[in-house]
Amino acid sequence: MNLFLFWKNESGDRELVTPPLDGTILPGVTRDSILSMTKDWKEFKVSERPVKMSEITKAIEQGRLIEMFGAGNLIIT
Repeated sequence: MNLFLFWKNESGDRELVTPPLDGTILPGVTRDSILSMTKDWKEFKVSERPVKMSEITKAIEQGRLIEMFGAGNLIIT
């Protein structure tokens, strides 16, 4: 499962953020597709970086969180 946050960052810019592939997040077609599509749109900033729970809480309190969603890949064995 991959976490995505769509918010207005502290600079006031719209941004889609997801944690980086650091060994705890699995790479996959769905994650890559979301990142590729949104980067191609060029409608908002797209970032792969660590996200702290305190950042999410602050964004909610300040009314900056627009949407938060998860996306994952189905693995059939």
